[in-house]
Amino acid sequence: MATSADTLSNTPPQKMEVDTDLSMSKEGDEQQSFNSVTSTNEVNPEADEDTPAPLFYKPPTRQFVLIILALSLNVFLASLDQIIVSTSIPAITREFQTLGDISWLGTAYMMTATATQPLYGKFSDIFGRKTTMLFANVMFLIGSAICGWANSMTVLIVGRGIAGIGAGGLMAMVFIIMSDMLDMRERGKYIGFVGVVYSLASVIGPVLGGAFSDNLTWRWSFWINLPVGAVSVIFIAIFLNLPTPKGSLSDKIKRIDILGSVILMGSVIMILLPLSWGGSKHPWDSAMIIGLLVGGILATIAFVLIEWKVPKEPTVPIHLFKIRNLWATYSSLFFGGMAFFGILFYLPIYFQVVKDDSATIGGFETIPMVMGITITATSSGIWVLKRGTYAFFPPVGNFLFTVAAGLCVLFNQDTKRVVTVFVLLLCGVGVGCTVQTSTLAVQAAAKPKYMATVTVLVQFIRILGQVFGIAIVGTIFNNKLESSLRAKFPSDQHILKVAQDYTLIANYGEMERKWIYDSFVVALHNSFYCSVTCSALAFVLSCFVQHKELKTNETHEKYQQETKKAEQKEEIV
Repeated sequence: MATSADTLSNTPPQKMEVDTDLSMSKEGDEQQSFNSVTSTNEVNPEADEDTPAPLFYKPPTRQFVLIILALSLNVFLASLDQIIVSTSIPAITREFQTLGDISWLGTAYMMTATATQPLYGKFSDIFGRKTTMLFANVMFLIGSAICGWANSMTVLIVGRGIAGIGAGGLMAMVFIIMSDMLDMRERGKYIGFVGVVYSLASVIGPVLGGAFSDNLTWRWSFWINLPVGAVSVIFIAIFLNLPTPKGSLSDKIKRIDILGSVILMGSVIMILLPLSWGGSKHPWDSAMIIGLLVGGILATIAFVLIEWKVPKEPTVPIHLFKIRNLWATYSSLFFGGMAFFGILFYLPIYFQVVKDDSATIGGFETIPMVMGITITATSSGIWVLKRGTYAFFPPVGNFLFTVAAGLCVLFNQDTKRVVTVFVLLLCGVGVGCTVQTSTLAVQAAAKPKYMATVTVLVQFIRILGQVFGIAIVGTIFNNKLESSLRAKFPSDQHILKVAQDYTLIANYGEMERKWIYDSFVVALHNSFYCSVTCSALAFVLSCFVQHKELKTNETHEKYQQETKKAEQKEEIV
């Protein structure tokens, strides 16, 4: 079995104190310098030279808390930046007078964040965790600064693309760094906490963006990233010390799978563009949409073949997908992401249109979902820490979400608040069960040298599922809404405008408004049916996840010693 040090270098880890216990460092240990120890053998001078390097490098408590704070800020900003711009769009449109290009604010960010995310795992193995994380932070801050001071829509879109490159790395590197610091039993509760931070940012993003636009300027939606991101950069630069790869810059560059990386980014972009444009900017059967989808599929096939046969160090080792826990978890995450965003993306329409809530109130309506995620993400992390088991959480979580998505079909104009609160709480409980346990399932099944790669793929595939979910569910919703409105208002040539501007509903009479609301309810029900189907598939696939021992430094060292003894006996024989 390879160690994490094998991935980074053959030399002992640089200046790092090792905490092999599951509990926090003792007060006496906290007073020791974080950089006072250079290797495992220096901790114990009597240790054998063949003593394996530890898998996990947890710093003393004070440094650890500051690092976790920095990582949480990164997750908060990356999540916030995804959604805060949505409520700033009207103000941006008024200033630049370019409504036709407004969709690129989300598309540019989404494309670059998703396309570059899988690359960060391999790059962190080559250049080191700290260097890669700082690069992602700097790119994100540069992009945010460009957006904040943009003097045209073109500059703003470019800034969003650059910020997306950094944001993809922020999300990916947070989980990789936490996995380097914490053993598998302990990391569950912290990954769950990060999931809660992500959900919280998703809820307050629209509210914060609206407040900036109404009371200050939309530019604060981007400027807010600069001081908060600067704190994260400082903490990471000072306190994060993990084993650093050895070798010259030229040697490291030669290790990059350039061909595979370029084809991967190209295939992701060619798939994401039609999913974003289809049914809105271009018809689904247009040459543009079909051509991009076909090109994306062909590029994906080419990427798989190249990664399978060509590079010595592939960006995504294809043989990993033969492992049962990996293919079961990844496929479950893909369909689970489709189901979750199919619900999350269209619930605001239900609250703002059917229930006639304001955008601010509609944002607060999702708080029960965040509470549910918080409850189960935290409790499942504590369970993993105490019991060391996790395999039953993904199927339980997907089952609960399937039930909750099915209950969403009951929503109509007269649904009581207590019902919506209960259903959204149940949705959150289901999602929270899978937040960190899915990551543990793939990490426990893969060799330590592939830890960064399998970890970053968890985030990448979940996001791909979310993008597919928005596109597919959106097409179902739009088609059903259009057909229902046309059927109820056959002589009204302008009825479809209410689908783009909900305020126009107020221009109709009471009975006509009821028909419009009924059309929205029917369309929402059809989209929720799609989410139920996807969530059911995720449940079935997650049932294939097997329990694998969660590695700690103690079990790793014991395994290495037993392996060495077995090899020595074979040599004697």
